[in-house]
Amino acid sequence: MHVGVFADLEGSFGIWRMRQCKMGTAEWQYGRECLTADVNHVIQGAFDGGADKVTVKDTHEVGFNCLIRKLDSRAGYVGGHFIQPSFFGNIRDYDLVLYVAIHAASGTPDAFFPHTHYGIFSEVKINGKNVCEMEVYGGYLGDFGIPVGFVSGEEIAVEQAKTALPWIKTVVVDKNKETYTSGEKSRQYLIQGREKLRQAAAQSVQKASAMKPFILKKPLLFEAKFRTSELADRFNTWDFQQSGNAVQWSADSMIDGFDKLNKLTFFPKKIYPFRRPMLLFLRNYFRIKNTYFTPTPDSEGVLLVS
Repeated sequence: MHVGVFADLEGSFGIWRMRQCKMGTAEWQYGRECLTADVNHVIQGAFDGGADKVTVKDTHEVGFNCLIRKLDSRAGYVGGHFIQPSFFGNIRDYDLVLYVAIHAASGTPDAFFPHTHYGIFSEVKINGKNVCEMEVYGGYLGDFGIPVGFVSGEEIAVEQAKTALPWIKTVVVDKNKETYTSGEKSRQYLIQGREKLRQAAAQSVQKASAMKPFILKKPLLFEAKFRTSELADRFNTWDFQQSGNAVQWSADSMIDGFDKLNKLTFFPKKIYPFRRPMLLFLRNYFRIKNTYFTPTPDSEGVLLVS
C-alpha cells in the first residue's frame, strides 16, 4: 500500500501564531520543526498500519517546509507544484492520503488563519456551498480514485473536514499560545498529541478499505470571492464570468475545475504557456533556498519536542 502524507503547516502541534507559518522568517524555522515532528509521527503510524511505501507531499505555500534532513528516511519527499500528472505530482499509485496540519475554510469566524487554497479568497464555493480545502483537495484526489483517511488540525478545521468526509480519523490540535509555553505541561501535551497522530494514522491505514474517495456531484459550478474587487480584476485574466469580487466557472470534473482554480490563482494567461519550466525552476529554487539559505531559528521560547 502506497500512502501519501500531505502536509500543510497552520494546523501543526506547537504553532499558535502566523509568523511561525510565514516562509523566510526565523519563527517559520521553529514552525518547520513543529511540522516535521508531526509528519514523522504520521509516517511512523502509516508504517505501523501496514503501509509498504510512504511519500510526503509538502503543500504549504511553495512547498519545502519540512526539514528534510530530520524527516523519517523511509519516506520519500515531494515539494512544490506540478502540472502533470497532477498538481501534487505523480499520485496515480497512491492508495490513501493522510493530511497533516490542516486549517479552516475562508470566512470561518475566530479560526487560526482560515483560508481556502490561497489567502486572496474570502470564500470559495462549489455548487453553492462554501467549501474547505479538504473538500477541494479531497474532491480532486477523489476524481483520481484516492481517498483521504486522516486529518489533523484546529478543531473547527477538523469538524469542517468531517462534515464532508465522515469516515476520516482525526486529531484535534490546540492553537493557544499558553498550551505551548507552560513548561513540562506543554511538553506532555506535545508528546501525547503526537502519539495520537501516530495512532490515528495507523488506524486509518488499517481501515483503508473503509475509506472512500470523495466524489462531488457533477457538473460543478465554482465561485471564488476575492477579498476585494481590485484583486478579482487583477487575477481574472481568463475572462471567467465576474461580478464585482466574485468569479465563476463551470467544470465537468474536479480535475478540470481545480485546474481552472489554479489558472485563476497562479497562472495568468500570459504566463500559462511557460508554466512547466516556471514550476520546474521554482521547485528547484525553493528546494535549495529552504535547505541551505534560511534564517537562524527562533525557538519562540518553547522546548521543542520531536
